[in-house]
Amino acid sequence: MSAPAENEASIKQENGPSGTVQEKPKKIVVRTGDGEVFELKEEVAMEMETIKTFFMEDNISYETVMPLTNVDSWELVKVIEYCSKYVELKNKQENFHKELKAFQDEFVKSMSPKTLLSLSNVANYLEIKYFLDFICQAIADHIKNKDVEYVRELFGVENDFTEEEMAKAEAPWAHENLDKDLY
Repeated sequence: MSAPAENEASIKQENGPSGTVQEKPKKIVVRTGDGEVFELKEEVAMEMETIKTFFMEDNISYETVMPLTNVDSWELVKVIEYCSKYVELKNKQENFHKELKAFQDEFVKSMSPKTLLSLSNVANYLEIKYFLDFICQAIADHIKNKDVEYVRELFGVENDFTEEEMAKAEAPWAHENLDKDLY
């Protein structure tokens, strides 16, 4: 028996005395950067374009463990939680947006800004557009009406303005329409 035929046979099982054959859900195995191994349902894993590309376009066997070196286990747990709920609600279809919004509100409720930033990097790496959009909006909501120093610290941006540039930024009206006379 060839490898694809063996794989196909391994995902089928007998279902009761009627002899009907039902497919078992396929599992995809990934290993995070910190060495944890996760078994993902195919339906959830295929929400992640990076994983989808690895297995579908590169024609790699599902038995291969995919390395996710840029993802830590705690991050993948959050991604799996979100994608699983998203798939569940998408399949259910009724009240999708209302239930998704309620889930999203609860999902980010206790997350720190640093956690959101980490998840945005993971969502980008795994290419989960709807998750990335959601996380970026949560970050934007968090930094809304915050002062510049807080945002710089959060994103790790160094202030490289000179004192003169800072003065211009703080009171731009004081530097408008000035004559450029040379003495």
